[in-house]
Amino acid sequence: MSSIQITLPDGKTLDFDKEPSVLEVAARIGAGLAKATLGAKFNGQPDVQDLRAPVPNGTKIEIVTTKSPEGLEVIRHSAAHVMAQAVQAIWPDVKVTIGPVVDNGFYYDFDSPRTFSPDDFEKIEKKMMEIINADLEIKREEMSAEQAKATFAKLGEKFKLELIDDIVAKTGTKTVGIYHNGDQWFDLCRGPHVQRTGQIKAVKLMSIAGAYWRADETREQLQRVYATAFADKKELDQYLSRLEEAKKRDHRKLGKDLGLF
Repeated sequence: MSSIQITLPDGKTLDFDKEPSVLEVAARIGAGLAKATLGAKFNGQPDVQDLRAPVPNGTKIEIVTTKSPEGLEVIRHSAAHVMAQAVQAIWPDVKVTIGPVVDNGFYYDFDSPRTFSPDDFEKIEKKMMEIINADLEIKREEMSAEQAKATFAKLGEKFKLELIDDIVAKTGTKTVGIYHNGDQWFDLCRGPHVQRTGQIKAVKLMSIAGAYWRADETREQLQRVYATAFADKKELDQYLSRLEEAKKRDHRKLGKDLGLF
């Protein structure tokens, strides 16, 4: 007898004999939906749950896909991991810190012995597209905090050790989330993330800035690489076109062009 009942946005219910994942609910609805699934919202809450997350009995679920407005944040969150993976593939001595989503894109802060420049963007983007085109499966692993610290310590990723300690102190959890891009690279993260790297269709590195670890000027100085990502190249091209038009309308440029100052 079915014991788990999940409610869809139209009020219909699906029965499962065990607690399903978000992706399993999407697959029950249809193969096409499952392929496009990036996560879900539970019971009308705004936060997007990872597609690998279990769906509790009685949950009203709304699937988030590549076409959903909320899906773009999941894509960019995953693209930040791809950028970090690409940078470390090119320069293995670079250490990683955090890579959150921000308005219009994302960034990742790097601790690097070399100074990045816009001349590096093409090389990084090329490596990112190699990772994307490889369509690597993204897998989530629950790892004990102590094991995670030991794992990152072996890699010399000291910033991750500090982050794990903070997570444990703030939440009291004994485990942390680790996301793997295939078998090649992994990062500490709570998610959510896309199913495969191939769901990130277009990326563009935008700028570089300096940053201090934890915004503390007494701590390590990092290099912040800003970028953006979209579900398809057309959306990226439209975004870049809007940026170019905004630059043309900038009052400082217009003033100079018109000889006003």
